[in-house]
Amino acid sequence: MNRQITKHHLKQLIFIVFIGFTAAILSSCEKEITGDLPQPEEQIVIEGSIENGSPPLVFLSRNFAFFGQLSLAQYQNTFVNNAEVYINTAGQSFQLNEICYQDLDPSVQQIILSSIGFIDTDSIPDDFNFCLYAPIDPNNILNPPTIIGEQGKSYELDINVEGKSFSAITTIPEPVELDSIYFQQHPEEGKDTLYRMFAVLNDPDTLGNYYRYFTQQNEEASYPGLSSVFDDLFINGSTFFFPLDRAQPRSADFDLDTYGYFTLGDTVTLRWTNIDAAHYQFWKTLEFNADTQGPFSGATQVDFNIEGEGGIGIWGGYGASYYTIIAE
Repeated sequence: MNRQITKHHLKQLIFIVFIGFTAAILSSCEKEITGDLPQPEEQIVIEGSIENGSPPLVFLSRNFAFFGQLSLAQYQNTFVNNAEVYINTAGQSFQLNEICYQDLDPSVQQIILSSIGFIDTDSIPDDFNFCLYAPIDPNNILNPPTIIGEQGKSYELDINVEGKSFSAITTIPEPVELDSIYFQQHPEEGKDTLYRMFAVLNDPDTLGNYYRYFTQQNEEASYPGLSSVFDDLFINGSTFFFPLDRAQPRSADFDLDTYGYFTLGDTVTLRWTNIDAAHYQFWKTLEFNADTQGPFSGATQVDFNIEGEGGIGIWGGYGASYYTIIAE
């Protein structure tokens, strides 16, 4: 399929890595927590996705201890290199190439950083690097990818690395588009420039639809909502209206009065997606785990769909629809 890599694809290319990169920077600024805790068994962490109209992306790393201080140098050492990564679909097999930031032309590096709103390139160490696997020519990242996701198709991920094998299967569901999107002004006096976004969904009358959403404010990065996933167990076949919060990174300051609101005149990009059951279960349990952490909370088992001893993570398909609207 003759399709060029666009700014939208470049945003997706480093979306997973950017979240981890941000977490690594923040971790290096926090106080170190010490304790007599056992070291976790080393595992390969697999984060992969494929979306209709976009190439598949797979990120491989190693797990590390939950407590402790993490530097950028240590974070870089978690990347897993020299893996054989394949996507199989409809009787065809496509090998993904390892793409590393330091191997790219400086002009392409700038495009990638700018595409996620990371303008202050001087703050990035000269030797900083991250790698992922994509169906792109590493010698010319702007060439068309060898495989593009299509709705309604299933995709098998196969990975061979360090003598281990991992696999998973996902599907790109048919997108269920929103009926309409609108904004409501903040009800409190003095906050009339803040607007909450709402959507109207006509859920199909077949039970088993799963949804996840992301929002982008102006030229900032795109983030998933704090509770970004839900299913149609209680709304099956009905018309349902609900708020879509302005998403922000979990590291951002939380203000109960303004959280979820956009500012008057904002350009809002909504990424509205359908996912399959296993993909939904992963994000549901992961978000529940993140939202219930605390000194007296219990551990929650996150449901993975990766098969293979010594591997954890997710391989998920997105049936996506995009909406760009002005907050007014």
